[in-house]
Amino acid sequence: MAKSRYLVLALVLSLFNTFAQKAPSPVAQEIIPLMKKAADWQLTHPTGKPLNQWEYGPFYIGLMSLYNTTHDKKYLQAIKQMGDTVHWEPQARPYDANVLAISQVFLELYQIDGQKKYVDKSRFLMDAPLKRELKPDITFQNNKYWWEWWSWCDALFMAPPAYARLATIYNKPAYMDFMVQEWKRTSAYLYSPSDSLFFRDDRFFTMKSANGMKIFWSRGNGWVVGGLARVMQYMPKDHAARPFFEKQFKEMCYKLKRIQTSSGFWSQSLLDPANYPQKESSGTGFYVFAMAWGVNNGLLPKEDFIDVIKAGWSALKESVHPDGMVGYVQEVGDSPANVKFGDSETYGTGAFLLAASEMVKLR
Repeated sequence: MAKSRYLVLALVLSLFNTFAQKAPSPVAQEIIPLMKKAADWQLTHPTGKPLNQWEYGPFYIGLMSLYNTTHDKKYLQAIKQMGDTVHWEPQARPYDANVLAISQVFLELYQIDGQKKYVDKSRFLMDAPLKRELKPDITFQNNKYWWEWWSWCDALFMAPPAYARLATIYNKPAYMDFMVQEWKRTSAYLYSPSDSLFFRDDRFFTMKSANGMKIFWSRGNGWVVGGLARVMQYMPKDHAARPFFEKQFKEMCYKLKRIQTSSGFWSQSLLDPANYPQKESSGTGFYVFAMAWGVNNGLLPKEDFIDVIKAGWSALKESVHPDGMVGYVQEVGDSPANVKFGDSETYGTGAFLLAASEMVKLR
């Protein structure tokens, strides 16, 4: 009899453990509906811009993270519909890093479905820079061909993760080598080691804010730290350049940790919050994504970052309107500007979805 009771108890515990593993955590039960609400609002409120334009790239990257989190095929279908609409083509601007934001989505979808049409045009475009013999010119100011090299910090989110993933998909180290070479070139030019932050481009080397501070643009640094996280998702841990990327990631995250404002947001002018005190969610979204990813993947100590991440996530929740629109998103630009709760852009929704997908994993 005692043995039977033990067997019954063991069965009950086994069933309970199985259910507990499959049941969404309380955090996920809160976050996933909010993710879906934001994604659904964005899908039903097109901006009128081409779906393969860079502004949409981060949104569909975030939508893919929502699919990976929920496995809701509705969102996978929305991504495929986008691809069919643009004929699986990045915009026809060879050498422009911005056009490869959408290619990140095509490449990830290829890993799911294996259809060559998803990646053929992206790979053709991405091969072109590897064949150039021109002397690099990553100056921005007064350079009418500024987009031909990664001369602005936003580029480090747009192109490098695509090259890192392409290298992994095809087992072609040349793509990873090119990405590392160009990242280091841009970093040597735009990264300020004394500040652990990136200038947006060379126009800002000597520019000062109204209060006499260096201008480090929030979303610009969000692009970079988000790009670092996404590159390292695909870079082998034993890759020779991995320590460089980990070091820069940690330097930036610790700096950002120290300058988060009391509201949980980061100031648009990172070192001069008094100059632009408005809340802004796109930079904050990328910071929460990157820091949560760093904790989830063992690169950042949880005890050092959990309070910062939680405060940032609370700020992001505050940015979501009742209908799902993500507000407080600075408009397209390259420097701090005024922002209102009613301001929204597709890349802001993408940053929110990326942050939320890592918050679901955070324990």
